[in-house]
Amino acid sequence: MTSRRWALWLWTLGAGACITLGAGTGVAAADTETSGGDGPSSQSDDRDASEASSHGAPDQGTGETPDPNAGDGVDADDLSDPATVPASVELADDVVRDADDEAAQEADAAEEVDADTEAETAADTAAEAEPAAESGSGSGSASTVVDEAPVQPAAADAEPVRATAPEAANVAPAPVTGVKTGRAKLTIPVGPHDYRTRADWYLPTQADGSVAATGVIWLQHGFLGNKASLSKLAQTLSQQTNSIVVAPNLSSFPLACAGCWINGVPMQEAVAAMFLGDRTSLNASANTAGYLGTLPQDFVMSGQSAGGGFATAVGGYYTEDPGNNGSLRGVMMFDGFSFGGVLTKSLAKLDDPFIPVYQIAAPPQPWNSSGASTKELVAARPGQFVGVTLAGGSHADALIGGNALFDFFAQLVAGFSPPGNTAAVYTLATGWINDMYQGLGPSDGTGIYGDPDQYIVMGDTAAIVLAPPRVVDVDRYLGTWYEVGSVKQFFSIGLVNTKAVYSLNPDASIKVENSGNYFFNNGPESSIVGSALPVDPTNNKLNVRFFGPPSARPPGNYWIVDLDPDYQWAVVTDPTGLSGFLLSRDPVVSADFYQELLDRASVNGVKGWITRTRQPAANQTQL
Repeated sequence: MTSRRWALWLWTLGAGACITLGAGTGVAAADTETSGGDGPSSQSDDRDASEASSHGAPDQGTGETPDPNAGDGVDADDLSDPATVPASVELADDVVRDADDEAAQEADAAEEVDADTEAETAADTAAEAEPAAESGSGSGSASTVVDEAPVQPAAADAEPVRATAPEAANVAPAPVTGVKTGRAKLTIPVGPHDYRTRADWYLPTQADGSVAATGVIWLQHGFLGNKASLSKLAQTLSQQTNSIVVAPNLSSFPLACAGCWINGVPMQEAVAAMFLGDRTSLNASANTAGYLGTLPQDFVMSGQSAGGGFATAVGGYYTEDPGNNGSLRGVMMFDGFSFGGVLTKSLAKLDDPFIPVYQIAAPPQPWNSSGASTKELVAARPGQFVGVTLAGGSHADALIGGNALFDFFAQLVAGFSPPGNTAAVYTLATGWINDMYQGLGPSDGTGIYGDPDQYIVMGDTAAIVLAPPRVVDVDRYLGTWYEVGSVKQFFSIGLVNTKAVYSLNPDASIKVENSGNYFFNNGPESSIVGSALPVDPTNNKLNVRFFGPPSARPPGNYWIVDLDPDYQWAVVTDPTGLSGFLLSRDPVVSADFYQELLDRASVNGVKGWITRTRQPAANQTQL
């Protein structure tokens, strides 16, 4: 292939990714508004009202709840899109309104989804969220299988959905048979003129078309994301937890006002305030979207990527407000992260009273800031269950299923999601949220939990319970380790019977003796001797040198990222994750245990391709 063809191919892929991500960002920008000013409301206001009616919204002339957001205001859709208007440009009000009408029309055309169609597919959504889960250890302990209840066919009712009286605390509500989707404006009290945006509402319907929801879930997209990317996740959460899910668009940049963006403190405080008092704005938006009644009091904050950090921050501001009524049941993050220590500060606010915060993480990668926020969560709540990392996971695990084109390019950018990971996300999240509503947790809940660093098999995939790094006892680590798998280096290609023997030198450094045979048992022998020193008090990072004196200079090149409590196996890599070694005290391991070690390596950031290392000497000895 010529260089020109390579360039054309790379340009095509890049353009496709930009188009897909840009389309999402464009929709988010077109769906974001700032209210205020004088003059008639825009055409998009009228269109939203008529659209909501077609999805089952009440007739505004029949005494139903009107939309307070449809009043006078100046839309600023294009001003939230940095590609459209520079920050220094000021547009006249009539120009802004005209541009907003066009942008809103394009966004509506792109995102219009028939409520009946979505209701009919809700059962399929729920069915995908049911992988069997087995939890156990590498030593072959008994597994636990969690079965989900069968999903009823979805109802397709285009009439407004009415709220029914809440069930008694000890009586389960009627089963959810479908999910109805509506769209409406949502006013967030931030900035000089408030912040108006569009939100998708997912309503869990029963067989008679009514809604008896347990609670409300706020589901927030990530940086440069949009609500459309969360559609499949939102449907699943709504159906499997009997929750009314609201997914709003928030700007990724402070264009409408200094705090009017997803990482803005004023925006986070304003959303927290929306759950105080009578929740006028939330109820009005839900009513316009087709829900008749008052929203349930219990709620869960959730979000993907930066939306997860946003959700945790909102939860923190809510709990510290003396006016809260204790309705926040928990926070659910989908590979969530935040910058500047925001997560740690928010978690401190959520400690008293204690609010569960759970994370379904992907392995460390650039899109989750190398797992920084996951590490913050583990450090802030030591010894507690705070979530899992999915083996081979992608930052897009929770986003798959809404749109095939988006799915492809999201995975092209963030890494491909292995089979079973998205279903595992659904199973874990819905189980935990259902427990949150009932005040249950790892000790008494029905969701899937585990002890720190526990290995959990879930159908086609697996997860590792989040845990702090191991503190290594050097004396226990000494001895013989057999390499059962590794990322092959140029010098190790063809090596078999590979092992490492560690012992103490007179100067207290660690003696390292690596050896093996080339190609077959009793083949040409290869060996090398070096020394190692820990670079920090945890002893899980060492510098190994085969030439020159030992060094304790960080960051080290031998990282013990996972270790059996009984020191029977270990996973080793380096700061880049490009090397990887699966070590065992036994030269031969079972296929299932080898797969567990592979999954553990993935979860702990090993990026290189690990292959088995044969141990023919051990096989011959066994014979």
